[in-house]
Amino acid sequence: MIRVLLVDDHTMFLNGLSVLLKKEKDIELVGAVETGLLALKTIREEQIDVLISDLSMPGMSGQELLKEIGTNHPDIYFLALSMHYDGKTISEIIELGARGYLPKDADKKELLSAIRTVASGETHFGERAKRAVLENLIPLKEQHKKESVADQLTDREKEILILIAEEHTQEEIAEKLFISSSTVVYHKRKLMALLEVKGTAGLVRKAGEMGLLRK
Repeated sequence: MIRVLLVDDHTMFLNGLSVLLKKEKDIELVGAVETGLLALKTIREEQIDVLISDLSMPGMSGQELLKEIGTNHPDIYFLALSMHYDGKTISEIIELGARGYLPKDADKKELLSAIRTVASGETHFGERAKRAVLENLIPLKEQHKKESVADQLTDREKEILILIAEEHTQEEIAEKLFISSSTVVYHKRKLMALLEVKGTAGLVRKAGEMGLLRK
């Protein structure tokens, strides 16, 4: 028997879910409460296998409840509910130890499957949730790339990059920095390789996009 506790501040949704779960022979609904604090009180009094909780709640949020569960009740599996597919939020709850994620518009079949999967010690994250997490990682990867490029630039290369953006010629840059034209060419080629561009226009555009032209 899977002992389940529901947590959601929307009474109608909570009642509807309760009715659905009470019809299942292998699931026992231990409680249905509207706040994280009431959930913790129930957990102290009852044995719970799976806690199904909304994330957006007044007072103690679902994430805060999840932290508490992870710290003091690691034997309880947390299945998150939400109205949205937010990649950042899903990534956060995965890091906090959530075993699954369900949209509130999930059908009965998916809900029951998720509960049984999580109760068995496995995880349940649907394709849309997985895709949202991956889409969230793309801008993070780009940000990391920007930071990596900036870290690799020497002060001299930054100077040359800014002067190129200001439309100075190789000879003018060499004269301003007291270096040879061949040295300017060397650094320019290195910069283009680092930023993965083929010409001066692309170099200036990419450097601007990455915030590398700030003095």
